[in-house]
Amino acid sequence: MAAHTGSPPGPELSRQRRQAGPRLDPDTAEYFRRALETLEEGLSEEELVPPPEGAEPKVKKAWPPQKGVWPLQKEAWPPQKGAELPASFRPLLEELAEGLEREMPSLLAPPCASLCLQGALFALHRSQSPSCSRFCRALIGCLARHGPAHPQSPLLTSLQDPARSRLLEAAMTVLDPPGLRELFRGHLRGHLRGVASHRVANHGLQRLLDHAPEDVVEEALSELGPALQEPLARGHPGVVVALLGAAQRHPRLQGAALRWLFQALRCWDPPHHPHCVTALAQLRPLGGGDSDEKAEPEGKGAELEGKGAEPEVKGAEPEAKGAEPHPFPIPTLWGSLALQLLLSFGDPSPIWGSLGSLPPPALLGLARSPPGSRIWDSILGSPGAPPRARRRLLRKLQGHWPSLARDRSGSRVLDAAWASGRPRQRARMAEELAPHLPDLLRDPLGRGVARNLGLELFKKDPEKWAELQRGAGLGGRGLIL
Repeated sequence: MAAHTGSPPGPELSRQRRQAGPRLDPDTAEYFRRALETLEEGLSEEELVPPPEGAEPKVKKAWPPQKGVWPLQKEAWPPQKGAELPASFRPLLEELAEGLEREMPSLLAPPCASLCLQGALFALHRSQSPSCSRFCRALIGCLARHGPAHPQSPLLTSLQDPARSRLLEAAMTVLDPPGLRELFRGHLRGHLRGVASHRVANHGLQRLLDHAPEDVVEEALSELGPALQEPLARGHPGVVVALLGAAQRHPRLQGAALRWLFQALRCWDPPHHPHCVTALAQLRPLGGGDSDEKAEPEGKGAELEGKGAEPEVKGAEPEAKGAEPHPFPIPTLWGSLALQLLLSFGDPSPIWGSLGSLPPPALLGLARSPPGSRIWDSILGSPGAPPRARRRLLRKLQGHWPSLARDRSGSRVLDAAWASGRPRQRARMAEELAPHLPDLLRDPLGRGVARNLGLELFKKDPEKWAELQRGAGLGGRGLIL
């Protein structure tokens, strides 16, 4: 690792200032980062265990000479994962971490050095080194000391910086629960509303919620829950999704998270429950107003407290109060993730009730949309889904299976419905698709659906097809599995 302490020749004072302190060479930093990735993934069993005496060395695996032909030695491909590391690896890694810890103040600013620190954090975490916690705390303490001072905590200023926030996010990812609890209560508690509304700091809050213990998530939910409209108005729906993901890990908090989210989307009252899926699919409150589109960026002097009035979103068309929501919700990526998490909650009855009230064209639009097809995956693949409600939703797609079979996202929904359906339901789908077999065979997506469902066999020999569906010929797995 090369460290350059001297300034290069040249009269430019700014260049001398940039290179006055120690820094890493970019080529060296790239080599160091790749070496850390290799150490993090571990070595294969063949590289760690020496061959016995007198044994012939194993031939290295090679790609097959012809397409579709695999090598004869199947045990050599692919390499096994999870092999034990040599005994000298952990002491060397800890020695490297100590060296980086001594030079940590000078490694915060250069981007290439920041990547090395992040790689060292993940390598220490993956190797289960006891130095990981000490390294994380040293990094957090270094970030809290350096940089412009914040009225309450200097760490919040580092959380706003695009470069230093990456280091904080990496530290939150590998920090132990006591460290996350200390970080939250010492620096972030009382400032979550401003952090969630900041364009950079909100990503650090998401990483905290992804790994925080239950008591920290509960405190964050009680502080951030009444103001969930603010990050949505600023265009930061990832904060809401991270909060729902934390509630999914801690079932005791699911009721409070659902209540705060419904209140933020203005669908908590029972008359608006049937329309909650429309608001959740777009993460936009009912009746217009705040949107998940990005608002104007914060100024340079914007503070993290952010307790003023909510900013207006340009381009959002105001709607009349109490107006009917759009019957065909076009889900966004974040809305799809939120609905998938809510469907995995312990009591998703409001979501199922709202889905059941959607008309067939709305459900068909969900199936044809890439984010909406993921919602259908959760509907059909959730183990806790009510079977009767699932069959009721599938009945609304009857009559549209041929068009879905020729759609990129709709064909995925059709495959999921087929895989989770009973023989009687599969027979009804095959009867609907069989008259359109010539059109399906002319379409690339439809050709795959016809092959997976065995439509040609269904037209030639329905009894043989039904026998295969009962598992007589394919070990009970059906045609598509």
